[in-house]
Amino acid sequence: MSKRIGPSVWARLWNNMSRMITKETEKIVVGQDAVGNQYYEYKGSRSDRTNIRRGYNQIDPNGMKPAIEWEAWLKGTRRFPPSDEEIQINRLRQQKQLEQDSVTEKRAPKIESSGKGAGDIDRPKQYPTYDDMEHSPGAKKSDNN
Repeated sequence: MSKRIGPSVWARLWNNMSRMITKETEKIVVGQDAVGNQYYEYKGSRSDRTNIRRGYNQIDPNGMKPAIEWEAWLKGTRRFPPSDEEIQINRLRQQKQLEQDSVTEKRAPKIESSGKGAGDIDRPKQYPTYDDMEHSPGAKKSDNN
């Protein structure tokens, strides 16, 4: 028999499971949005060699998704949580853009068309049609006309 070096498989399994169960999962509240959702990071996550774990407590389960800025922070695409001023500035930008879009839509000419569109003129037809060929398989020629 070969000599075993280090703990057995069962000992490693037990150690890993006990480490996961007793792992400290204290939540540090980082911020709160206008709706009342609380966003947090797990305390022990920075010392581990894994990504930072983040989450949030949703006040209304049927409510809206978090703001885009908070979603970016939750996913880890931004390092620091957003401030209320930043979220407010982005909302004002969105409203201004929507107003500009509605003005542009009103100014744009409305063109009604019937028949072939501009894209249909240049394109060749996909399948040629011949009088001596069936249009639907198995149908008699008198049925097609």
